Amino acid sequence: MNLFQSLITIGCYFLGGFPTGVVLTKRKFGLDVREMGSGNIGATNVTRVFGWYAGLLVFLIDFLKGYLPLYGLLKLYPDEPWLLTWSGLALVVGHCFSPYLKLKGGKGVATSLGCLAFFIPQGALLAIVVYGVALAITKISAVGSLSGVLAILIYLAATGPNSAVTWFVFIVALVVIGRHHENIRRLIKGEAKK
Repeated sequence: MNLFQSLITIGCYFLGGFPTGVVLTKRKFGLDVREMGSGNIGATNVTRVFGWYAGLLVFLIDFLKGYLPLYGLLKLYPDEPWLLTWSGLALVVGHCFSPYLKLKGGKGVATSLGCLAFFIPQGALLAIVVYGVALAITKISAVGSLSGVLAILIYLAATGPNSAVTWFVFIVALVVIGRHHENIRRLIKGEAKK
């Protein structure tokens, strides 16, 4: 990866860091979602506080924030799988540790899913289905998200795509699980929010 491609990856970090939930709720409702509900900026908390329309809009923008940059980069650099991998990681890390929010951010689910839809669309679809089933059964979003992560890891183990995608999925899974550490703690204690 040359200097210009390194700058592209850095740019993806700043793009991924765009705080959709904060910007949307401030502009549309005049309120800061970080001060409401769970305090998280992602689609789940936005849905919980402002309703399904706002939550879906945040989810779609964060999803596209992961998908569209990689699609564009593929057109520019079709033979650079590791550039796509690093750029995807930068998008997710930017979302989770936003440079615009003093390195605070979301949990990475929607942006990770957007990247996964680019790299392995069948795996992303599986993760969505598993998320939906787990959410329907438990009514707990974190259980759905973590179940989706587990599903994509199992899918990856079964299908074994190229090494760049394997590394991407493994690292992103660790990031997303890490961002859910408080949810995991509450699940263990039986205090998870529905």
